[in-house]
Amino acid sequence: MEFKRQFNRRDLENLFDEDFRLPDDFMFGVANAAYQVEGGYNGPGEPLNNWVELERAGKAEPAGEAVRFWTDYPEHIELANSMGLNGFRMSLEWARVQPGTGPGTGEVPPYDEAAIEAYSDMLAALMEAGLEPVVTLHHFTHPYWLGIDLWLDRGKLALFRAYCEKMAQSLNAFLVEKHSLRPVKYWVTINEPNVYALLTYTLPFFPHGTAGLSKAAQCWSNMIDAHCRAYDAVHQVYQSHGWEDPLVSCNNFHFSTYYLDKVMTDLMLARRNGVERGDLPAYIERSKAAWDAEIAKSPHPVKSHWLNVKLEQLVDRLTPRTFSLERLSDGIDAIYSSPLSDKLDYLSTDYYDAFLRYHAKLPSFSDIREGRFTPSAELWEQVLNPAALYHFLKGEMINGDGLSMILLESGMCYRVHNGMVEPRRDGATRDRFLQGYIYEVLRALKDGVPVKGYFHWTMVDNYEWGSYEPRFGLFTVDRSRTPARISSVDAWGVNAGKVYGDIIAALGAGDRERILDAFSHDD
Repeated sequence: MEFKRQFNRRDLENLFDEDFRLPDDFMFGVANAAYQVEGGYNGPGEPLNNWVELERAGKAEPAGEAVRFWTDYPEHIELANSMGLNGFRMSLEWARVQPGTGPGTGEVPPYDEAAIEAYSDMLAALMEAGLEPVVTLHHFTHPYWLGIDLWLDRGKLALFRAYCEKMAQSLNAFLVEKHSLRPVKYWVTINEPNVYALLTYTLPFFPHGTAGLSKAAQCWSNMIDAHCRAYDAVHQVYQSHGWEDPLVSCNNFHFSTYYLDKVMTDLMLARRNGVERGDLPAYIERSKAAWDAEIAKSPHPVKSHWLNVKLEQLVDRLTPRTFSLERLSDGIDAIYSSPLSDKLDYLSTDYYDAFLRYHAKLPSFSDIREGRFTPSAELWEQVLNPAALYHFLKGEMINGDGLSMILLESGMCYRVHNGMVEPRRDGATRDRFLQGYIYEVLRALKDGVPVKGYFHWTMVDNYEWGSYEPRFGLFTVDRSRTPARISSVDAWGVNAGKVYGDIIAALGAGDRERILDAFSHDD
């Protein structure tokens, strides 16, 4: 089915009427992750993270220089400024700030103060350019010296807490004392813990030493515990220095299946909502019913095979046992034993292809020809469903009264294979993608959802977990050159950066005709 705008001129006029107001503190931004953009990992003399074994075994394309964000971030900041952005999500690479050798030594390596200072310089440059940094502490990677299966070892969670405390302390000390700036305001503890566990121990695509559903549940439980420790550590650092309270969150990847998505958020919100531990089963049951009712309103732009629909329904029935409260008990213990009842200061989420019915597939002829036998759709095959985003944003607010929400990732992908970009099967282009998804964010905002940010994944084509074939960037990268060069358009040749900038500028100006044109104009 061809991807088209899901709205017409009248819809635009109704949304952007005289009552529409974009909040002054609304953030338009982009998002990246350190390992995917910085360059300089897993080679000789370089920091080693948990992907090093896959790279060395030839099972993952080496990240190499990536897009040299570690050294060339000023160029990326200029690109962000050219679009009028005021937000920038980035992550810290634990392996860079606490490097070490391989696992098994039993020694905890010292921190690299020069690397921490370099990250503070990066954050200062963002802030001085008018870009609010949203800083992620763990984005799918950790130091190799911690072993491959860090999140299955409860004994190592204290090391994650110590790392988070160190970053909150030292980064902000540099910002305040060296740069005369304020501390970081927005933190994300762990990126998409629900996806990390599934891609590591269920499918499994990410580096792992073992696998199985029970391991995925154990990973989830420990990640909930780790988030609680990180949340408390960051808040305690700020309190001890008399700094303004930080805003700390943990973003999930949206799935339509409650127990693969919203259950983790609802557990973290339970104490804030006055739910006693013994009342959790009833609370979760009510939350699931409310979530299912809202998500059921989502449209389905592509008709799925009946077997795929049945598979989605089967997963929905089985996951309450797989990820039961008993299996998550260690994480729940951490929530209820923490000295702080709050565990999320704002809600944050990522939205791509949220319905499992679209992910399951049999290998195509091209998959077989290329030796790719994956049970799920490739990133460039994901179904785009902007109209459903409205319902997921509303569903995310269940149990979240009084909190704001930031959409920290949303993006679409092309494939570049053997140097050639392949058309998407739905014919989607990034200009229409931006218009359609931002439209739904603002529609939700107008209908009372307290959204205060939209972050596009990503600004520049980057390393997508083992491959450079997927292209998510507003700006593509010519990797046939050495060094790779950033282009002025996306992989399909659309001037996506200009389209994004035009939308931002029109909304900022408050000019209704200009806004309508920005949401309906083709690049």
